Amino acid sequence: MKKIIMALLAVVVVAVIGIAALVALVDPNQFKPMIAEQVKKATGRDLVIDGDISWRFFPSIGFDIGKTELRNPPGFAEQNLAQFDQAELSVSVMPLFSQQLEIGNVSLLGGRVFIQTLESGVSNLDGLSGQDQAESATEQAVKQPVQTAEQQAWQISLAGVEINNASALIIDDQAGSQTEISRLDFSLAQFAPGAWTAAQFNIAGSAGELSFSAEGQTELLIAKALDGAELKALSLRASAKDSANDIRNANISLDSFKLGEWSTVEFVIEGQVPDLSFNTQGSTQLMVDEAVKVIDLKAAKVSADVKGANLPRPEMKIGLDADAKYHLEKGLAELPAIKASVDELALAGNASFESADIPVIRFDLSSEQIDLDAFFGTGGDKPTASQSNSDSSQAGTADEAAGEQDKDREPDLSALKTLDVAGKLAIGQFKAANAHLSDVQLAMTVKNGVFELSRLDANLYQGSMHATAKIDANGQLPTYRVTQQIKGVQVQPLLVDVAQNDTLAGSGDITVNVAGTGLAEKRIRENIAGTVDIRFADGAIYGVNIPEMIREARATLKGQKAEYVKEEKKTDFSSMSSTIKLGQGVASTSNLDIDSPLLRINGQGSTSLVNETIDFAVNTSVVATSKGQGGKDIDEVADLTVPIDVKGNWNEPTFSLNLAQLLKQNNELEQKAQREVERGLEKLLGDKAKDDDIKKAADKLLKGLFN
Repeated sequence: MKKIIMALLAVVVVAVIGIAALVALVDPNQFKPMIAEQVKKATGRDLVIDGDISWRFFPSIGFDIGKTELRNPPGFAEQNLAQFDQAELSVSVMPLFSQQLEIGNVSLLGGRVFIQTLESGVSNLDGLSGQDQAESATEQAVKQPVQTAEQQAWQISLAGVEINNASALIIDDQAGSQTEISRLDFSLAQFAPGAWTAAQFNIAGSAGELSFSAEGQTELLIAKALDGAELKALSLRASAKDSANDIRNANISLDSFKLGEWSTVEFVIEGQVPDLSFNTQGSTQLMVDEAVKVIDLKAAKVSADVKGANLPRPEMKIGLDADAKYHLEKGLAELPAIKASVDELALAGNASFESADIPVIRFDLSSEQIDLDAFFGTGGDKPTASQSNSDSSQAGTADEAAGEQDKDREPDLSALKTLDVAGKLAIGQFKAANAHLSDVQLAMTVKNGVFELSRLDANLYQGSMHATAKIDANGQLPTYRVTQQIKGVQVQPLLVDVAQNDTLAGSGDITVNVAGTGLAEKRIRENIAGTVDIRFADGAIYGVNIPEMIREARATLKGQKAEYVKEEKKTDFSSMSSTIKLGQGVASTSNLDIDSPLLRINGQGSTSLVNETIDFAVNTSVVATSKGQGGKDIDEVADLTVPIDVKGNWNEPTFSLNLAQLLKQNNELEQKAQREVERGLEKLLGDKAKDDDIKKAADKLLKGLFN
């Protein structure tokens, strides 16, 4: 036992003497020139070691090195490519005999990296390793014999890594960008392949106007073969801010991560962008395949509360449930199942997005109900024409001027040139501009600056609608074409809902075929061209009672006052048809035809689409002797043609009897009036009524009346 103790003491003494001799006889600083020379050969750059290099022997053998700098070539904004203030490294000796490389704690203080790309495209990274060195290294690797499994059986471990107060600056003069890491702290508890270890980091910096910071922690597992890694219990907290945006808080957690396996991700993000504040939270299942080509998201759920003055509502709730798959090489995102909601608006279906110079978007979505009026707060009762006129008369001139400017403003359609979109949308119940539609089916595309609505089918007001549309934004002004077929629609409830106008009732078929240039309201009114064919049945025109006007005409012809009977102002008809031609700011027709068992009405005229004035002439004929509308007997005026003028504007049309035209169009009435005048003169003047001068005066009076 005594001999063993003496042997151990001898070993210790020898070790102490060896260390003392190493310290006394070997100064590591004498290796500075050699180290700098080797770096110069390898990189072509100067290495300057200003600090001392010193030995460390406890708890393991190692060394410390002071301030060290790797120089840049001339012409760059900073002198050094890389530098550090202090570095420490140690290695355990005894494990080396067992093919174990146990490195102690590696510490780096005050590290900094500077990378710059000049406007010429030259970078301070150029020339760090030449083609010759790369080829030489490749040749050497080929010539080296394959190591045996025993030779490769080294186990490597690292007690820990500490990086404190590091920084980096990346400048790209070509792009005019600058990214700076002002502070980076990183620690790794140990580096032992095959074993879990804790890691922490803290980073702050800026990119242009954006400043950011992040801190987090995780557990890390490096595979024994150094060919893979895993994470678990990742926690990340970050913030970012620039002149317009402020991401105050972003918390992200990850339970675990390994290629080819599912992970759970949860996040909460709170912040503000221009005119909008938001609080978003969500979770998803995440998997990245082993080839790192596909990212899968399963059961992703996102909810957000947003606030903003420019939103349709001051506060809104947004929700998203989806499964997604992203192909990294293709830049293709697929959403085979998606549910999205904004307050009460909800959509479901599938969609895809492919990243390209012109992004490619495809979708097939559906919704049970969409009420845009309720969503935008534009629904409810609207004012009548008289109320609108009263309100508008009180509006300020500034608002009127702004409204006129809006009428001249073309919509911004530049997005049509930057997208490739094709999709379908189905809506069970739809309401917009106070119009109610059901079973809506829509198909549309956007490509090369052209929007095309290839299908819009819907049921509305007991009828159906089919429409197509095309907008081409490639010219100086956009052009458009619209076709629409409406069949069997109840016209009055439609007009009441959409235009607050109840002047027309009946079952209607409408065919629209129009085109034009310019989408500003004023240009649409001025440039729209095409036709609108209308065919109505079993309806009525409200606001005018033509049979009553006929009775008034009959009384006028008899020289009597019409008997006033309070009746509803409407004119029934069995059919109505007209072709309206649009062009040069005017809508006109020459074939208005309205038929009923009692009346025949035809007319012609025009209305200005610009100033909304009306100028129509309507002729009404009584074609049969019967009890007319209102129960009044009008047998005495069978075959009488009554001209009616329609004037005014769209909001307040006026209907009046054209008396001069009435008398002029009916010769029999003139003859009857002649006889009535003669009888009246005889009663009044007796035999003097037969005097030639009196007859001439009476004839002149009648001719002035009928001509």
